[in-house]
Amino acid sequence: MNVLAVIAEMSFVASFVGGQNRLAFAKATAMPSSEPLAPMHTETWRFDEGESAVHRVGEGPPLLLIHGIGPGTAFQANFSAVVPTLARHRTLYGIDLIGFGASPAGPDGPRFDFARWVRQAAAAVARIGVPQVDVWGQSLGAAIALALAASSPAVRRVVATGAGGGGRRLNAALDAFWTAPADLAALRVAMQGAVFDASGLRDEQLALRLDALVRDGRGADFEAMMASGKAHNLRSCWLAPELLSTVRAPVLLIHGREDRPVPYRESALHLFDHLGDARLVLLGRCGHNPMLEHTAAVCDLALQHLTSTHD
Repeated sequence: MNVLAVIAEMSFVASFVGGQNRLAFAKATAMPSSEPLAPMHTETWRFDEGESAVHRVGEGPPLLLIHGIGPGTAFQANFSAVVPTLARHRTLYGIDLIGFGASPAGPDGPRFDFARWVRQAAAAVARIGVPQVDVWGQSLGAAIALALAASSPAVRRVVATGAGGGGRRLNAALDAFWTAPADLAALRVAMQGAVFDASGLRDEQLALRLDALVRDGRGADFEAMMASGKAHNLRSCWLAPELLSTVRAPVLLIHGREDRPVPYRESALHLFDHLGDARLVLLGRCGHNPMLEHTAAVCDLALQHLTSTHD
Protein backbone atom coordinates (compact mmCIF):
# COMPACT_ATOMS: atom_id res chain seq x y z
CA MET A 1 0.00 0.00 0.00
CA ASN A 2 1.39 3.39 -0.98
CA VAL A 3 0.96 6.32 1.42
CA LEU A 4 1.41 10.04 0.75
CA ALA A 5 1.99 12.42 3.64
CA VAL A 6 2.53 16.18 3.48
CA ILE A 7 4.21 18.04 6.34
CA ALA A 8 3.54 21.70 5.65
CA GLU A 9 4.92 23.46 8.73
CA MET A 10 6.35 20.49 10.67
CA SER A 11 3.26 20.47 12.93
CA PHE A 12 0.97 17.95 11.27
CA VAL A 13 0.94 15.15 8.76
CA ALA A 14 -1.81 14.75 6.19
CA SER A 15 -1.82 11.09 5.19
CA PHE A 16 -3.63 9.90 2.11
CA VAL A 17 -4.43 6.20 2.27
CA GLY A 18 -6.78 4.62 -0.21
CA GLY A 19 -8.18 8.01 -1.16
CA GLN A 20 -9.08 8.97 2.42
CA ASN A 21 -7.54 12.04 4.02
CA ARG A 22 -6.46 11.50 7.62
CA LEU A 23 -4.71 13.98 9.92
CA ALA A 24 -2.23 12.81 12.55
CA PHE A 25 0.19 14.81 14.66
CA ALA A 26 3.88 14.27 13.93
CA LYS A 27 6.46 14.57 16.67
CA ALA A 28 10.22 14.29 16.22
CA THR A 29 11.49 11.93 18.92
CA ALA A 30 14.83 10.71 17.63
CA MET A 31 17.00 13.25 19.40
CA PRO A 32 20.75 12.80 19.82
CA SER A 33 22.08 11.57 23.14
CA SER A 34 24.66 13.56 25.06
CA GLU A 35 26.89 10.49 25.29
CA PRO A 36 29.90 10.65 22.95
CA LEU A 37 29.99 8.41 19.90
CA ALA A 38 32.77 5.94 19.29
CA PRO A 39 35.27 7.17 16.67
CA MET A 40 34.46 6.74 13.01
CA HIS A 41 36.68 4.22 11.22
CA THR A 42 37.54 4.61 7.54
CA GLU A 43 38.53 1.56 5.53
CA THR A 44 39.31 0.86 1.88
CA TRP A 45 37.18 -1.87 0.34
CA ARG A 46 38.27 -3.14 -3.06
CA PHE A 47 35.94 -4.49 -5.68
CA ASP A 48 36.32 -5.48 -9.33
CA GLU A 49 36.12 -1.91 -10.67
CA GLY A 50 37.99 0.14 -8.11
CA GLU A 51 38.27 1.07 -4.45
CA SER A 52 35.64 2.31 -2.03
CA ALA A 53 36.35 4.44 1.02
CA VAL A 54 33.89 3.20 3.65
CA HIS A 55 33.27 5.12 6.87
CA ARG A 56 31.95 2.92 9.69
CA VAL A 57 30.46 4.07 13.00
CA GLY A 58 27.74 3.01 15.42
CA GLU A 59 26.17 -0.15 16.76
CA GLY A 60 23.20 -2.19 15.67
CA PRO A 61 21.84 -3.61 12.40
CA PRO A 62 23.70 -2.44 9.30
CA LEU A 63 22.61 0.67 7.38
CA LEU A 64 24.39 1.52 4.12
CA LEU A 65 24.46 5.26 3.32
CA ILE A 66 24.90 6.46 -0.28
CA HIS A 67 25.53 10.12 -1.05
CA GLY A 68 24.45 12.07 -4.12
CA ILE A 69 26.38 13.52 -7.05
CA GLY A 70 27.59 17.10 -6.82
CA PRO A 71 30.72 19.24 -6.43
CA GLY A 72 32.48 18.30 -3.20
CA THR A 73 29.85 15.71 -2.35
CA ALA A 74 30.86 12.72 -0.24
CA PHE A 75 29.38 10.66 2.57
CA GLN A 76 30.07 13.19 5.32
CA ALA A 77 28.94 16.19 3.28
CA ASN A 78 25.49 14.64 2.84
CA PHE A 79 24.97 12.69 6.07
CA SER A 80 26.93 14.46 8.82
CA ALA A 81 23.79 15.99 10.35
CA VAL A 82 22.09 12.63 10.96
CA VAL A 83 25.07 10.44 11.86
CA PRO A 84 25.03 11.22 15.63
CA THR A 85 21.41 10.04 15.92
CA LEU A 86 21.53 7.13 13.51
CA ALA A 87 24.75 5.71 14.96
CA ARG A 88 23.02 5.11 18.29
CA HIS A 89 20.64 2.71 16.59
CA ARG A 90 22.57 1.30 13.62
CA THR A 91 26.01 0.35 12.41
CA LEU A 92 26.50 2.88 9.64
CA TYR A 93 28.51 2.11 6.52
CA GLY A 94 28.91 5.38 4.60
CA ILE A 95 30.52 4.88 1.20
CA ASP A 96 32.24 7.50 -0.92
CA LEU A 97 31.24 6.76 -4.49
CA ILE A 98 33.99 6.16 -7.05
CA GLY A 99 35.50 9.56 -7.88
CA PHE A 100 34.21 11.30 -4.73
CA GLY A 101 35.51 11.90 -1.23
CA ALA A 102 38.27 9.46 -0.34
CA SER A 103 37.41 7.00 -3.13
CA PRO A 104 39.74 7.39 -6.12
CA ALA A 105 38.50 7.57 -9.67
CA GLY A 106 38.31 4.28 -11.51
CA PRO A 107 41.20 2.89 -13.57
CA ASP A 108 39.70 4.55 -16.67
CA GLY A 109 39.66 7.97 -15.02
CA PRO A 110 36.78 10.08 -13.72
CA ARG A 111 33.48 9.50 -15.46
CA PHE A 112 29.78 9.70 -14.71
CA ASP A 113 28.75 6.05 -14.53
CA PHE A 114 25.46 5.34 -12.76
CA ALA A 115 25.61 1.60 -13.42
CA ARG A 116 29.10 1.35 -11.93
CA TRP A 117 27.98 3.18 -8.78
CA VAL A 118 25.13 0.68 -8.43
CA ARG A 119 27.63 -2.16 -8.74
CA GLN A 120 29.84 -0.44 -6.14
CA ALA A 121 26.90 -0.33 -3.72
CA ALA A 122 26.14 -3.99 -4.43
CA ALA A 123 29.76 -4.88 -3.66
CA ALA A 124 29.48 -3.01 -0.35
CA VAL A 125 26.35 -4.98 0.60
CA ALA A 126 28.20 -8.22 -0.21
CA ARG A 127 31.20 -7.10 1.87
CA ILE A 128 29.00 -6.25 4.89
CA GLY A 129 28.15 -9.93 4.70
CA VAL A 130 24.80 -10.28 6.46
CA PRO A 131 21.54 -11.61 4.97
CA GLN A 132 19.73 -8.26 5.06
CA VAL A 133 20.91 -4.65 4.90
CA ASP A 134 18.94 -1.42 5.02
CA VAL A 135 19.96 1.31 2.59
CA TRP A 136 19.55 5.12 2.72
CA GLY A 137 20.36 7.21 -0.33
CA GLN A 138 20.35 10.98 -0.84
CA SER A 139 19.58 12.54 -4.25
CA LEU A 140 21.08 10.32 -6.97
CA GLY A 141 22.31 8.13 -4.13
CA ALA A 142 18.63 7.35 -3.58
CA ALA A 143 18.32 6.33 -7.24
CA ILE A 144 21.34 4.07 -6.71
CA ALA A 145 19.67 2.59 -3.61
CA LEU A 146 16.47 1.86 -5.54
CA ALA A 147 18.33 0.31 -8.47
CA LEU A 148 20.24 -1.81 -5.96
CA ALA A 149 17.00 -2.87 -4.25
CA ALA A 150 15.56 -3.91 -7.62
CA SER A 151 18.40 -6.39 -8.14
CA SER A 152 19.37 -7.49 -4.63
CA PRO A 153 17.13 -9.46 -2.26
CA ALA A 154 19.56 -8.52 0.53
CA VAL A 155 18.09 -4.98 0.67
CA ARG A 156 15.50 -5.06 3.46
CA ARG A 157 14.23 -1.45 3.58
CA VAL A 158 15.09 1.76 1.75
CA VAL A 159 15.07 5.41 2.83
CA ALA A 160 15.29 7.84 -0.10
CA THR A 161 15.73 11.56 0.62
CA GLY A 162 15.59 14.15 -2.17
CA ALA A 163 15.48 11.17 -4.50
CA GLY A 164 16.60 11.42 -8.09
CA GLY A 165 15.85 8.81 -10.69
CA GLY A 166 12.47 10.16 -11.71
CA GLY A 167 13.27 13.36 -13.56
CA ARG A 168 14.74 13.58 -17.05
CA ARG A 169 14.74 17.36 -17.54
CA LEU A 170 17.83 19.39 -16.66
CA ASN A 171 16.62 22.57 -14.94
CA ALA A 172 18.58 25.72 -14.14
CA ALA A 173 19.07 24.85 -10.45
CA LEU A 174 20.53 21.42 -11.21
CA ASP A 175 22.64 22.86 -14.03
CA ALA A 176 24.18 25.34 -11.56
CA PHE A 177 24.62 22.69 -8.87
CA TRP A 178 26.42 20.37 -11.29
CA THR A 179 29.06 23.01 -12.02
CA ALA A 180 32.41 22.84 -10.19
CA PRO A 181 32.82 26.17 -8.32
CA ALA A 182 36.09 28.06 -8.40
CA ASP A 183 35.95 29.27 -4.79
CA LEU A 184 33.87 29.40 -1.61
CA ALA A 185 31.72 32.26 -2.89
CA ALA A 186 30.83 30.38 -6.08
CA LEU A 187 30.05 27.26 -4.06
CA ARG A 188 27.72 29.24 -1.82
CA VAL A 189 25.83 30.55 -4.87
CA ALA A 190 25.47 27.02 -6.26
CA MET A 191 24.27 25.66 -2.92
CA GLN A 192 21.73 28.45 -2.45
CA GLY A 193 19.65 26.93 -5.22
CA ALA A 194 19.48 23.65 -3.34
CA VAL A 195 18.13 24.90 0.01
CA PHE A 196 14.93 26.57 1.14
CA ASP A 197 16.63 28.99 3.52
CA ALA A 198 20.07 30.07 2.31
CA SER A 199 20.82 31.68 5.69
CA GLY A 200 21.20 28.14 7.04
CA LEU A 201 24.26 27.44 4.89
CA ARG A 202 27.09 27.20 7.39
CA ASP A 203 30.66 28.15 6.55
CA GLU A 204 32.00 24.87 7.95
CA GLN A 205 29.58 22.89 5.79
CA LEU A 206 30.69 24.76 2.66
CA ALA A 207 34.35 24.48 3.65
CA LEU A 208 33.97 20.69 3.92
CA ARG A 209 32.70 20.54 0.35
CA LEU A 210 35.33 22.94 -0.97
CA ASP A 211 38.10 20.98 0.71
CA ALA A 212 36.83 17.83 -1.02
CA LEU A 213 36.94 19.69 -4.35
CA VAL A 214 40.47 21.03 -4.11
CA ARG A 215 41.93 17.84 -2.65
CA ASP A 216 43.69 15.72 -5.28
CA GLY A 217 42.15 17.65 -8.17
CA ARG A 218 38.59 16.54 -7.48
CA GLY A 219 37.20 19.74 -8.98
CA ALA A 220 38.76 18.84 -12.32
CA ASP A 221 37.50 15.27 -11.91
CA PHE A 222 33.95 16.54 -11.44
CA GLU A 223 34.20 18.69 -14.57
CA ALA A 224 35.42 15.62 -16.47
CA MET A 225 32.37 13.68 -15.25
CA MET A 226 30.13 16.37 -16.69
CA ALA A 227 31.96 16.47 -20.04
CA SER A 228 29.53 13.94 -21.53
CA GLY A 229 26.75 16.45 -20.95
CA LYS A 230 24.67 17.13 -17.85
CA ALA A 231 21.37 16.32 -19.55
CA HIS A 232 22.80 13.02 -20.80
CA ASN A 233 24.05 12.19 -17.31
CA LEU A 234 20.65 12.92 -15.79
CA ARG A 235 18.84 10.71 -18.30
CA SER A 236 21.27 7.86 -17.59
CA CYS A 237 19.96 7.74 -13.99
CA TRP A 238 16.27 7.53 -14.90
CA LEU A 239 14.52 4.56 -13.29
CA ALA A 240 11.93 3.02 -15.59
CA PRO A 241 8.54 1.90 -14.25
CA GLU A 242 9.42 -1.68 -15.13
CA LEU A 243 12.48 -1.56 -12.87
CA LEU A 244 10.71 0.21 -10.00
CA SER A 245 7.92 -2.36 -10.02
CA THR A 246 10.47 -5.07 -9.17
CA VAL A 247 11.52 -3.40 -5.90
CA ARG A 248 10.15 -5.55 -3.08
CA ALA A 249 11.68 -3.65 -0.17
CA PRO A 250 9.40 -1.10 1.55
CA VAL A 251 10.53 2.41 0.59
CA LEU A 252 10.24 5.68 2.50
CA LEU A 253 10.55 8.70 0.20
CA ILE A 254 11.21 12.03 1.97
CA HIS A 255 11.28 15.04 -0.32
CA GLY A 256 11.45 18.80 0.14
CA ARG A 257 8.47 20.66 -1.30
CA GLU A 258 10.81 23.48 -2.37
CA ASP A 259 13.47 21.18 -3.88
CA ARG A 260 14.51 23.05 -7.03
CA PRO A 261 17.28 20.84 -8.48
CA VAL A 262 15.10 17.71 -8.17
CA PRO A 263 11.44 18.84 -8.04
CA TYR A 264 9.16 16.36 -6.32
CA ARG A 265 6.54 16.58 -9.08
CA GLU A 266 9.06 15.24 -11.60
CA SER A 267 11.02 12.75 -9.51
CA ALA A 268 9.37 11.72 -6.23
CA LEU A 269 5.89 11.33 -7.75
CA HIS A 270 7.29 9.19 -10.58
CA LEU A 271 9.00 6.91 -8.05
CA PHE A 272 5.93 6.84 -5.79
CA ASP A 273 3.61 5.96 -8.67
CA HIS A 274 5.61 2.89 -9.71
CA LEU A 275 7.03 1.45 -6.48
CA GLY A 276 4.96 -1.37 -5.07
CA ASP A 277 5.34 -0.51 -1.37
CA ALA A 278 6.13 3.14 -0.76
CA ARG A 279 5.38 6.03 1.56
CA LEU A 280 6.04 9.58 0.34
CA VAL A 281 6.48 12.41 2.84
CA LEU A 282 6.69 15.97 1.50
CA LEU A 283 8.33 18.45 3.86
CA GLY A 284 7.29 22.07 3.59
CA ARG A 285 9.92 24.82 3.84
CA CYS A 286 12.53 22.33 2.68
CA GLY A 287 14.96 22.16 -0.23
CA HIS A 288 17.01 19.35 -1.75
CA ASN A 289 18.56 17.75 1.35
CA PRO A 290 15.91 17.25 4.06
CA MET A 291 18.56 15.88 6.44
CA LEU A 292 20.24 19.27 6.67
CA GLU A 293 17.12 21.43 6.95
CA HIS A 294 14.85 19.20 9.09
CA THR A 295 17.30 16.90 10.82
CA ALA A 296 15.25 15.73 13.82
CA ALA A 297 12.05 15.12 11.86
CA VAL A 298 13.87 13.20 9.14
CA CYS A 299 15.69 11.03 11.68
CA ASP A 300 12.39 10.30 13.40
CA LEU A 301 10.63 9.35 10.17
CA ALA A 302 13.56 7.23 8.99
CA LEU A 303 13.99 5.32 12.25
CA GLN A 304 10.25 4.63 12.43
CA HIS A 305 10.45 3.17 8.93
CA LEU A 306 13.60 1.16 9.58
CA THR A 307 12.35 -0.33 12.84
CA SER A 308 8.83 -1.10 11.61
CA THR A 309 7.84 -4.75 11.73
CA HIS A 310 5.15 -4.28 9.07
CA ASP A 311 5.88 -4.67 5.36
